[in-house]
Amino acid sequence: MKLRRTVCIEAPVERVWQVLSNLPAITQWVPAIRHAHCPQQARGVGAMRVCELERFTVRETIVAWEEGRSLTYQGEGAPLMQRAQNTWSVEAHGGMTLLTSESEVTIKGGVLGLLLQPLVKLMSARLGDQSLASLKYLVEHGHPAPVGQSLLRGPVSC
Repeated sequence: MKLRRTVCIEAPVERVWQVLSNLPAITQWVPAIRHAHCPQQARGVGAMRVCELERFTVRETIVAWEEGRSLTYQGEGAPLMQRAQNTWSVEAHGGMTLLTSESEVTIKGGVLGLLLQPLVKLMSARLGDQSLASLKYLVEHGHPAPVGQSLLRGPVSC
């Protein structure tokens, strides 16, 4: 299962990268994550981010890092997911930034997993849109969105 989401953020690429590459600060733009930390290094290939959610913990290991441009991590520990990889990239468009998230997920469960794939894809797309909207708000306003505020992802291109 593959997902690709984009959003245009009204801020320079350096500011978007600063927020995106601050791995432990993901809690500021993904409300489902209650706590996040990096047990050792917090930047570059080999860094690991541990994300604690209400009912489970996900470990994300950075497998590719292009400073100021993109990062890729592989995640483990999420229910129903055998393998998950996500790449975040930033691209300058004048004074704005196009932020892209590209995910590839393999669902557990054989035939049952295949049957659940459309539902998981829909839920993942919704969560991805919420994360993009929250990150956009954080960068553009300098603080996290108020709890409970409904956010729209915004323009998908710059």
